[in-house]
Amino acid sequence: MFIRIKKGGIKEAVIGRRLGQGLLCLILVGLMGSGEAAPTVNEVTGVARVFGDGEKISEVILTYSEPLLASSVSPKDYVLSKGTLESVQVTRSLPALKAAEEGRYVILKVKTENTVPETLPAPPQKETKEKMRQEPKLDGHSDRKAPDLGIAVKQVGEVTGAGGDKSPGSTRFIASTRTLEPDLSRFTQKVFTDPETGISLPYNLYLPKEIKQGEKLPLVYFGVDMSGNNDDLTTPLYQGNGATVWTDPAFQAKHPSIVVAPQYTSELVTKLGMLTADDHHWTKGLTLLKHFLDYAVKTYPVDPNRIYGTGQSQGGMANIAISDRYPDFFAAQYLVACQWDPKEMQVLKDKPLWITVCEGDNKAYPTMNETTALWEKAGVKVARNETLWDSTLPVGTLNDKIEQLLRPNTHIYYTVFKGGNHMYTWSFAYSFDAIKEWLFAQAKGK
Repeated sequence: MFIRIKKGGIKEAVIGRRLGQGLLCLILVGLMGSGEAAPTVNEVTGVARVFGDGEKISEVILTYSEPLLASSVSPKDYVLSKGTLESVQVTRSLPALKAAEEGRYVILKVKTENTVPETLPAPPQKETKEKMRQEPKLDGHSDRKAPDLGIAVKQVGEVTGAGGDKSPGSTRFIASTRTLEPDLSRFTQKVFTDPETGISLPYNLYLPKEIKQGEKLPLVYFGVDMSGNNDDLTTPLYQGNGATVWTDPAFQAKHPSIVVAPQYTSELVTKLGMLTADDHHWTKGLTLLKHFLDYAVKTYPVDPNRIYGTGQSQGGMANIAISDRYPDFFAAQYLVACQWDPKEMQVLKDKPLWITVCEGDNKAYPTMNETTALWEKAGVKVARNETLWDSTLPVGTLNDKIEQLLRPNTHIYYTVFKGGNHMYTWSFAYSFDAIKEWLFAQAKGK
C-alpha cells in the first residue's frame, strides 16, 4: 500500500509498504462489537487506479461492524463527496471475487471518465495554477502535484443487517482514512548513479514476482512528458497509464516483462538542462538516460532482442533521439504525441514503429506527416488510417479498427485521431490492446 505524506512545497514523499497478500490484508477491519446492534460504518477505504488521464479513485470500500443484507443496499443509499456513484456490491471478503447475499463490505464503484479536454480552451488573461500544473514552464521544470485521492461517503438510506437490525440514513460524511494504490504498489523506486559522471537518475521498476533461473524477459522503457519533471519519483506512474498498463496482471499473465520508468527530476533539469528540446540536439540528460538503459539491460534479466521503448511528448522524443543515435537498441517503439527532425528520423525507416498523434497537435501532427511522407518516398510501406478516427468511440471499436489496419510485411504504422490536442493524445493512447500486442510481437532478428 502507498501512503502519501505531504512535506510542503512541490515535494512529496511516497512510501511503499506491503502489508500481507491481497487486498484483504491491506484493509484494517473495524472494531467488532461496538455495543450498537445496528450495523455501522467502521472504515472508509479509497481504491485508486491509474487511467489515461491520471490516477483517481475508482472504488470506495465501506467496512461495516456487522454483515448487511445485499437486498437492502442500493446506489441511492450512498452519496460521494466527489465523483458519480455507478454501482454497489456487497461481499463477504476482500478482494471481492463475487457478490454475496450478505457481507460486511460494501464496494461503491465510482464512474470514471476521461477528464482531459479534447480542445484547448482560449488562453487565459493570466496564468493559473491549474494551467501551470498541466503545462510546465519553458525551462523544463514542472510543479505538477500528486492527485488528491481523499474521498468521503455519506449513507443517506436505511440499510439492514443480516440479523434484521436497521442502520438509518445520516447527514454525516465519513472521510476515507486510507487509500490503496494497487497500480503504483507494483513498482519499487530505485536510483541509478552514472559511474562516469556521478549523477543520479531515480527510476520506477517493475519486476515479475517469479522469474525462472536463466530466464530473459522483455524490457519496456516508458518516458513521461515534461509535466512529469518534478521531484516526486512516482510521477511517471500516476500522471497517466503509459507505465502502468504493461504491469496489469492480465497483460503480465500473457507477457511477463520488466518495466522501467525513469524520473527526470526538477533537480536534474537544473543540473543538466532539459531532457529534450525542439532544436533536436543530443543533451546531457539523454546521455544519462542511455547510460541508465544500458545499466538496466545488464542488471536485470533482459532479453536484448526484445527491448521496447514508448513515451509521450518529451518521453517520445527521448525514444526517437536514442534510436537515431543507437538504431539497434530498441526492437520496436510506440511513439505518442511526439516529433523529431524528419530528416534525422530517416535512419528509423527500417525499424518497427507505431506512431499515434491527434490532428490538433500543432507540432507532432505536421512533423510526423512530413516524416512518414519521406519514409514512403524512400519506398517504405506506412500503414495509416485513411479517415481520421474519433477517440471518443468505445475502446473495443477502436481496437477493432487498429487490428484491421495490421498488414503483412509492414513495420511502420501511423494512426491519427481527429481533433484533440497534444496532451489529450496520451489520455487514450495506451488503451488499445492491439497496439500492445503488436509491440510485443516484435523482436530483433525476427
